Amino acid sequence: MRGDKYVSTSRLTFATEYKNELVFPAMPIASFVPPEMTSGGGQPFPNATLEPGRTDLTRISLDPSAFRLLWSLSAGVMATPGRAVLTGAPNAFVDLVLSMVTSSLMVGDQKPGSVLFFSRYTSSASNPAREDTQINLTNSSPVSAAYVRIFLVNGSSCSPLSLDVSLNPQQAISFLASDVDPGVKGYVVAVAINQQGQPVQLNSLIGNAIVRQPATNLGGTFTTLISAMGFARRLGTDVPNVNGLAELIFDDVNYDRLPSQVSFDSVSSQASAINLTSLSVFRPIRDLRGGSSVVPMQVTAWGQGTGSTTPTSGGTISNACYTDVAVGSLRLTPISVAQLLPAGTAGWVSVTPTDSLPVLGVYLNSGSFNGGGNARPIFFSNEYRMTIPVTPFVVQ
Repeated sequence: MRGDKYVSTSRLTFATEYKNELVFPAMPIASFVPPEMTSGGGQPFPNATLEPGRTDLTRISLDPSAFRLLWSLSAGVMATPGRAVLTGAPNAFVDLVLSMVTSSLMVGDQKPGSVLFFSRYTSSASNPAREDTQINLTNSSPVSAAYVRIFLVNGSSCSPLSLDVSLNPQQAISFLASDVDPGVKGYVVAVAINQQGQPVQLNSLIGNAIVRQPATNLGGTFTTLISAMGFARRLGTDVPNVNGLAELIFDDVNYDRLPSQVSFDSVSSQASAINLTSLSVFRPIRDLRGGSSVVPMQVTAWGQGTGSTTPTSGGTISNACYTDVAVGSLRLTPISVAQLLPAGTAGWVSVTPTDSLPVLGVYLNSGSFNGGGNARPIFFSNEYRMTIPVTPFVVQ
């Protein structure tokens, strides 16, 4: 409130009674977000729906003393400001804290979600010490167990290999690509499900992939940590099982939208092979039982330039399942890669599918600075649907 006027209201609604006689867990009971942010502001209590309030948080942060919080409980009484006394025996206490967030965290690889995309995994069947990937998955929820169906999608055939894992609250697991899918390169999709196999809202999954692979210009290997891209489920309901299939709809209503244009930042000059940079792009297949996603993609590159001009050049690449392309081999016009990125300079690259549907990717660089990371989302597809098979969870 500001004075005696309401600025914004957040509402937490329980479908069933919540009772914990020992401790009130660290779960959000209110959330206030900027007007442009469409996510729910956090993972609520089990069997509860958290409706965020929307307001200009910048204005509040500039003059916090002008605002106050008014708390109202449908069952229970209020104590001193900032604390609530809930009914039950014994009474439980909770600090009421307003947590300000920014819309820049809406989608990215620092955000938990109910669906994770790991943009790369690879291994060598004969020499995993030279090429392998450690996939790490964590359930960050302090109260809810997680059942997760993991799909490792073969980048050559688009054929998925699936496995089920369960995680206790705040548990982490790791496994090697060479142990479960040796000799294969591609991407990973992890979906929170229930024990019947239906996708559910559990926006507490986080993870990363530690990728080790050969570096021909170094005469050895290099290793890169790539965080998983998290996409939240907006609805608190389970995704329906229709004839053994469930449809994940990425539209900012059911799940967060997927990017339709991505950028690769700070791509170094490839002159004299001092740096070797590869870009990997893919469109998640629509059917996680198998399929393909053939689509041409527009590549636009910008060089460093001088003065007030920034040189740019473009080309196309084709993607079927999973495409690796060396920056030095890109065929750009009217300026070649060598001319656009001469020795000692850097630029950046964007990739845009011609149909405005999703694209994800990762870049890796070996050379003067070894490293890599996810492609950065710029624009988002209005809607994209993916189907997964619904079968009972299988204990591994």
